[in-house]
Amino acid sequence: MKISEILGLKEREIVSFIGGGGKTSLMFRLAEEIPLQYNVIITTTTKIFQPPAERFPLVLLGCGEQAEEELAGHLHSGLRPVVGSGLSDENKVEGVSSEQVSLLQHYADYVLVEADGSRGLPLKGHLNYEPVIPRDTTVLVVVVGADILGKTLDSRHVHRPEIVSRLTGRKIGSIIDTDMIAELISHPEGMLREYPPDARVVLFINKIDLLPDPDEGYRLEKLVLGKKIEKVILGSAMSQDPILVVLE
Repeated sequence: MKISEILGLKEREIVSFIGGGGKTSLMFRLAEEIPLQYNVIITTTTKIFQPPAERFPLVLLGCGEQAEEELAGHLHSGLRPVVGSGLSDENKVEGVSSEQVSLLQHYADYVLVEADGSRGLPLKGHLNYEPVIPRDTTVLVVVVGADILGKTLDSRHVHRPEIVSRLTGRKIGSIIDTDMIAELISHPEGMLREYPPDARVVLFINKIDLLPDPDEGYRLEKLVLGKKIEKVILGSAMSQDPILVVLE
C-alpha cells in the first residue's frame, strides 16, 4: 500500500510535513511514489539537508530566470527538483516563503514541503512562530516517531522538552506515553494551533515497527482521531511496505 494512495491525493496538492521522527524520509518516499507523468517539486520553509543531486537536483530561487529555466528543464526530464532560497554554512538548503510555495504550484502538480524542523528527534515542542506551514497547504501530515514512546521527556529525546512540559503539564524526566503525545497534538497552543482551515490533516505515526507493543500506536490513534485529524496512519517510511494500518 502506497503513501500517495492512503493520503488520497487529488489532481493538484500542496502537501506539508510537520512534527518529528521521519518527516524528510516520508516526504522523499512520497516524491518517489508519485507517478512520473506528474510534476513534483520538493521544498522547505525551514532547512533540509541536500539530497542526492542525481535524483533530486537543487534549484535556488535567487538565480532569477536561470532558476526558472533549470526548474522547467528538470521537470521536463522527469526529475523531482528540490527548491530553496540558498545554502547555509552547514550546506543545508534554506527555506522559501509561503508565497513562493504558492508560486511553485504553477510549475508542478504536487509541491511537497518540509514545514518544520526537529533536529532529527521524534517529538518537538514548538515556538510561537513554528511550524511554518504554507497558507495554501491542502494536505498537512503530522509526523510522530513511535520510538519516542517509553523514552524520557528530556533534550536527548525531544526538541525543546520544556515547551512539551509546559503544554502537557508533565515534568521534565517523565516517561512519554500516548496521553502526553495526544495532549501535545490537541493543545490549543500545540503544533496544530495555526494551520490552513481547509487543509486535510493526517497523523503519520512513523517507525511503528520499532514498538515492542504495537497496541500503543492503536491507542494513540483513538485518542487523536477526529480532533482536527481526519486520518491516522501507522507505518514506517523506510520499510518496503510503509503502511501498516489506517484509521479514519
